[in-house]
Amino acid sequence: MNKKLVSTNVVEYMVNKFAALGLLVFLMCSYLLLATKFDLYEFTENLSNLKIWGLICGYALVTTMLIDLIENKWIAFTFQTSVLLHCLAGFIVFFPFMGINFFSVIAGAVGALCAFIYAFSSYLFHRKKKFAWVILLVFPLLLSVRLYDFTSKKDWTIKETNSSFSAEFEYFNGKHEILLPLKKGEKVTSYLSFTQLNEGGYGYHILDHNKEYVGMKELAESEEEGTQAIQFHAIQSGVYKIIVTGDDLKGKIDVNWEID
Repeated sequence: MNKKLVSTNVVEYMVNKFAALGLLVFLMCSYLLLATKFDLYEFTENLSNLKIWGLICGYALVTTMLIDLIENKWIAFTFQTSVLLHCLAGFIVFFPFMGINFFSVIAGAVGALCAFIYAFSSYLFHRKKKFAWVILLVFPLLLSVRLYDFTSKKDWTIKETNSSFSAEFEYFNGKHEILLPLKKGEKVTSYLSFTQLNEGGYGYHILDHNKEYVGMKELAESEEEGTQAIQFHAIQSGVYKIIVTGDDLKGKIDVNWEID
């Protein structure tokens, strides 16, 4: 067979698979937007979990390629059989991790639906090749969106020292980073207090210089009521971040820390 023809077929095959994946990701992101009530900060935070998205996309690509390999090398499938195998793969993937229970069955049903959308999209783009190239734009679009910080703050007033941070606000939806340059082995004890003046939510976490979550130890509450004490160690030297988050929150945040 002509090498150029083989190369063209391979490119068309990969474009088809990635386009089908792009449409599936687009539909999943549309659902996320609806589920978060168009909260763009929460939406981009969900997009930023690249490990989860990588597992979803990787599993979809590997599974569909294996099914196509079996079909081309050994058994000729009908379209209906191919779709059924995709759905089966989407259904059973959760059982090894979650066991067989109500929640894994629900997750499997969602997985099967996603697999059906993927298989049908691949069939659609095989017939409408020009649309496949357009759908590929989903990936760079989502990558660019997730880089933008949609944090919203109103009447945000802060006070900072070398060992404390305080903010009062009428509205806070998103995140605020408190930077801590640390040396390897240093221990940080931090005291966080959230004053909640409405029904908004709040939270916090620690990231290291590689943007990885840092394990922290929750200590008993301090003498000041409502103050949470946490402790963590710097495994390597670098700039660590205490990140406080708000979900349509009105009130005040106080953070104090000691470095040993």
